[in-house]
Amino acid sequence: MKSLLFAIAAIALAASLAPARTLAAVPSIAVGYPAPNFQYRLLDGKRLSAKSLRGHRYLLWVMATWCPSCVTGAHALAAHAAQLRREGFRIVQLEAAGDLGYPGPSLASIRSGIGAVATPPNWYWGQLTEAQSLALDPSSTPDIFYLVDRHGRVRAQSSAPAAHLGQIAAFAAGAK
Repeated sequence: MKSLLFAIAAIALAASLAPARTLAAVPSIAVGYPAPNFQYRLLDGKRLSAKSLRGHRYLLWVMATWCPSCVTGAHALAAHAAQLRREGFRIVQLEAAGDLGYPGPSLASIRSGIGAVATPPNWYWGQLTEAQSLALDPSSTPDIFYLVDRHGRVRAQSSAPAAHLGQIAAFAAGAK
């Protein structure tokens, strides 16, 4: 009995330490620091890197397709797409790896529902790897976004873009 309890305790301890090692190996994201230079896999099969976005302000957004707030946010941003496009602002909308384990519509169907305003070079749609999801959304909470400046530095972090359109528009226009 004593050895069984010891084995269970050892397994529990190993399981609790495993995520810490995984997180330490993944570049993280934080306000005031450069965004990780990931290669994002886009729906059209192309790749997009944080480095290739240098020179533009952009919204880096982690979402889930089953998340009502995320879908609402995409439609809200679409309503302001012309203004954001004039500012040269980019939207990088990325589905969390495995849609955070829940079923939802395809990302392509959501993008299709938004229409032609949601296309490159101002709006990119892609899917994160497990490591990228861990770095950009360590708590696995959908609808997290970051505002990244022209130099690739993260200037703000929040959630629910639909609720923060004023902040996003001001950032796109050059306000800090």
